[in-house]
Amino acid sequence: MNRRSLTFLLLLWVVTGASGAEQPQRVISINLCTDQLLLMLGRPDQIASVSHLALEPNSSYMAAQAANYPVNHAKAEEILALKPDLVLAGAYTDRSLIALLKKLGYRVEQFPLASSVEDIRGNIHRMAGLIGREAQGRQMIEAMDERLERIKRQRPEIRPKGAFYQPNGYTGGINTLQHSALELAGWENIAALEGVIGYGAIDLERLILARPVQLFTSSYAPGTHSRGQQLLQHPVLRQLTRGRAPIEVAYRYWICGGPMIAEAVEILHRSLPR
Repeated sequence: MNRRSLTFLLLLWVVTGASGAEQPQRVISINLCTDQLLLMLGRPDQIASVSHLALEPNSSYMAAQAANYPVNHAKAEEILALKPDLVLAGAYTDRSLIALLKKLGYRVEQFPLASSVEDIRGNIHRMAGLIGREAQGRQMIEAMDERLERIKRQRPEIRPKGAFYQPNGYTGGINTLQHSALELAGWENIAALEGVIGYGAIDLERLILARPVQLFTSSYAPGTHSRGQQLLQHPVLRQLTRGRAPIEVAYRYWICGGPMIAEAVEILHRSLPR
């Protein structure tokens, strides 16, 4: 072996050893969306705590798994007591808390919200890299993409019109996971056609004029009966959709981006008119 090759191997050993040593061993998540990815990708012995929101089954896809770990309420005293070597936060986590943790020397990584499948891939890849689970991250992305590709091959040439219609006319337009899922499943999103960007409202008259084939809804608190929810049962909407009630697609698929988007797309695809 020549000197150059030996030097290269020594450098490779140093870099590899350093990266392995830097893998965090006590990871805390203080945000619902980072909870989800940490619970999916992290080693059980690596997860020191997740947020209390991770236990809520209506919003947390990983609620059952979260019950196995200590929870936090994103309070500085809780975090310091847990002695983390990595704190995971969201884009809108309390700025003063983030600043305090960084000032005290803690490593804090903030994740943006996902509004597309590409965003989901990016967040999975980043999370996997941060906690030293790159192979598991790649496998997760590949499994998600395989499910989505399978549906893509079965989409109809002419897409029927559909929309998410929630209490008070709340809907998902362009740049939302609901919009991405509808399109991936084979639907044409009425909210996008009507120019809704992000999550916003669409009035009943515009929805009726668009003539939806099917409506979808996501209840954050199933079993409640507010005046806003009663709008979903409007007789004109039932007439337009030929008596079909709005199809429930659980809110936990949308509140955070993750591989569960594939399951939501499958639900939407199965609801296409045959």
